Order: sequence, then C-alpha cells, then structure tokens
Amino acid sequence: MMRSYSKTIASLLCLAVSGCGAAWEKPSNAHDLNGRDGYMAERRDMPAKPNGDAAEARRWNQSNCAADTPNHTNLALTPLPGQMALSPGDLVRITVPGDDAPSGSYKVDSDGSLALDLIGRLPVTGRSLATVEADIARRLVALKHFRPGFARVVVRLLDRSAVRVRVSGAVFQPGQVVINSRSPNESDNARQAATGDHAIGRTLSVALSSAAGVRPDADIRNVVVIQGGTRRTVDLTGMLDGSAVDDVLLTDGDRVEVPSRGCFQMNLARPSPITAPGVRVFLSNLTTPAASNAQSAVGHDQTSLPYGTRFLQALVSANCVGGTQSTNADRWAVLISTNPMTGDSEVIERRIEALVRRSDRDAFNPVMLPSDAVACYDSAVTNLRDVVRAIGDITGISSVGRGAGL
Repeated sequence: MMRSYSKTIASLLCLAVSGCGAAWEKPSNAHDLNGRDGYMAERRDMPAKPNGDAAEARRWNQSNCAADTPNHTNLALTPLPGQMALSPGDLVRITVPGDDAPSGSYKVDSDGSLALDLIGRLPVTGRSLATVEADIARRLVALKHFRPGFARVVVRLLDRSAVRVRVSGAVFQPGQVVINSRSPNESDNARQAATGDHAIGRTLSVALSSAAGVRPDADIRNVVVIQGGTRRTVDLTGMLDGSAVDDVLLTDGDRVEVPSRGCFQMNLARPSPITAPGVRVFLSNLTTPAASNAQSAVGHDQTSLPYGTRFLQALVSANCVGGTQSTNADRWAVLISTNPMTGDSEVIERRIEALVRRSDRDAFNPVMLPSDAVACYDSAVTNLRDVVRAIGDITGISSVGRGAGL
C-alpha cells in the first residue's frame, strides 16, 4: 500500500517537473510582426541575446512611412475665416432701422433657416453673415418695406451652437462627433448679453480630440477638411511643436479625413491637443507576487495610463515586476493589442527580466494603445512550488503529516 502510494506521488512529481520544463509556445499572429504588416517595430520578436541596436526600431518604422510632404494645392478653395458659415442652432441678432423691421435675436432652426418677422423663412446654413445681411436687405426691398439702398441690415453672431462633424481615417474612434456642446452655466451673463462669439469648441483640433485623437500612423501634415463644396488640406504639426497652426473652425455637416502614413510615429504617441491624453488598458496579475488584482492595486477590469506609456511601465503598474528575485525573476508577460490599420488582434510575448536588464530594451518595448491588455505569468520556480503544493492537497500529504505529528 505504501509502495503504491509512493509511486503515485513520484508519478505526479515527474509530470509536474516535465510540465514545468516544457517549452513555452510563442503566440502566433495572423501577420508576421517582423515583416511589413507589423504596426510597431517594438512589437517584433525579441532575440535571445541583445544586439545593442535600439535605433533599429526607429529605422524599421521609418522604412514603412509614406512621404511626409504637405499638400496644399487646393488651399484657395477655402472660404476666408471672416466668412465663417452659419449652422443650425447658431444664435444671431438682426438689427434693421424702423418699427416694422425684423429686428431681434433669432436662432437658426434645424432645417437651416431663420424664421424672420415680415420676411418669413430665410435659408442661412452654410452662408456667411455678410451674405445673410444682403439677402435680408433684398427681401425687404422686394416686399416694399424699404426703397432700394435704404435697407441697412446688420447681422451679428451671439452664440455658436454645437455641431456634428464626421471624422474618418487615422483616428482611434472614427464616426460622427458633436463638438462645442456647452451647458447654460458655462457662460456668464456678461458674455450672454455681448455681441459675438468665440467658438473655441468648434475647431478642427477639438473634432480630432473628440474622435479619441489621431493614431500614431496619422499624416497630420495633410488633414483634409471638407466644408460644403470646398476642400482644404491643413498642416497640424504645430499642435505638437508649438508653432503656428490654422485650427480651422467647423460648421455642422463638415467632414474631416485623416490620412495614414502607414507607419508608427513615436512623436504622435504622447498627449497633445490632437492625441489622446491617456489610454484605458486591461491588466491581469492573478498570482505571485500579488494574489489578486485588488491586491495589485488594479481596478475592477481596467486602469488609466498616460498616453505614451510603454509595456514595461504597464507591467510595473500591474505589480508584475520585482518581488523575491530567486523565485520571480523568470516571469514573463503577454501584450494583447490590435493593429489599428488591419483590425487584427496581436499577441506579443516578453520575458520580463530580459526587458528590464537589456540595454536595447526600447527596441522591444511597445507603446500601450487604447484597450490594450496585459497578462503576467509566474516563473518556473513558482509554478513548480504551486504544483507540489497541489499534489500535496490531492494526495493528502499534509493531513498524513499532521496525523503522524510531523
């Protein structure tokens, strides 16, 4: 009986040791991360020995980039800033001399028109204030309220409304965004009574930020803004280096197209007016050195990290780095991400201590993108210890020992 019991324990230990010594099968991906389909050079396989060439990642990224040349050949088609068009919801004040004139404050209706006294409905969406003034004067003359040349009409903008803009291309959340939404308590009484409106919330940069920011592969030198029948190419590099930039004011129904350069640009992987301020990532560290995500100070299922955070920093945030060196130094982790250009999920595996110790770590230390996931695995020593502990629970060694007074 005792011999059979010993054989059972020996067999289980043998299986445990052989399992711990089994080679880790590297994750497979739909595309070769080392080839041209890779989104970020830092996601490539990490060789066993350091090559001392962290600059290789930057060269690899640059080799995939399309030409970085501004294209402003159609700039002349764009209306001048002073001719900013009206949108539904905009509030205007119309002043015309005379008791019967349609003076007063009016809001542009959802159909894009003003419902004016004496005149009726006047379409104004997409038109400048100057053209609306001229149209009102012509109608008043046609209705014989004024003689030609005597209808002096002044239209002033009091408040710009929220507008809907469609954003497509190299942004994290393409689709329709609503910008310049403001609650009543966001404007003081003096501003509400004043003539004019500075619509800082209706700019191109706000629209891109509302679409979760441009991706690191975006061609920010050639962002296209389509307003009605006009098309304009805007260079937004000033948003990153502080130089002058034309932050175009947008109207309802405008379209914004952000082309891709086909490569990862590290200078776009940081907070700015047109990039994400931070990213939400999912972290998992379920065993040693922390027994649960709660003890790891990780939120229920995700946490926030500054945009530009790399894989190694995320591992520290998940408490995957450090601990007892003899048992935890051989830990490894996987990064689960999505290639924004192909939409395919990618899994990248890294030995944690190798990433900590190697001088060329930056060549294999990917930047965290929105909704990335990180999972940490224990070392072989910890695995063996837990397997032996599990064998003891299965065979009742602990109970036997306690019963024998051991």
